[in-house]
Amino acid sequence: MQKASNKLDCDFIRDNLFSYQENKLSGEKKQMFEDHLLICHKCTQLVQYFKSISKIFEAKRSDEPNPFIETRTIQRIEAELKHGNIPAFTFSHRIFQPLLVSIIIFVASLIGFSLGKEVDKEISINLLRQNDIQTMKSDLYITDFMDENNTIFNNH
Repeated sequence: MQKASNKLDCDFIRDNLFSYQENKLSGEKKQMFEDHLLICHKCTQLVQYFKSISKIFEAKRSDEPNPFIETRTIQRIEAELKHGNIPAFTFSHRIFQPLLVSIIIFVASLIGFSLGKEVDKEISINLLRQNDIQTMKSDLYITDFMDENNTIFNNH
């Protein structure tokens, strides 16, 4: 009969784990719960395991952001707009700042293109000069210039 009573007590423990954890058991049931934990090692381990899991869930729950933060922020912004507490310069910044950035980018692009054209002209002129020299050499039947150091050593 003791085993049957003990089994019923273990079932009572399993059925009331959440209530015990949340302190929702009546005084008599709480006393029965704790008395059984004193004599049953398996149920004591079960309650300790359940408490450790509950602590993990509580830690994870505290890591989650407040779900109402967005609503509160929007309400505060609307209230400030309604009462006119937002300074007027923010609206002008919203217009002039992007405009100024766009103008700066445009001017920088123009400068870059003009510098690129100047460099391109210089490269073109240098290429034309090299082509002219090659044309003159071929017209005069002059072979490529030889290295003077090699000619000196070859003559001695």
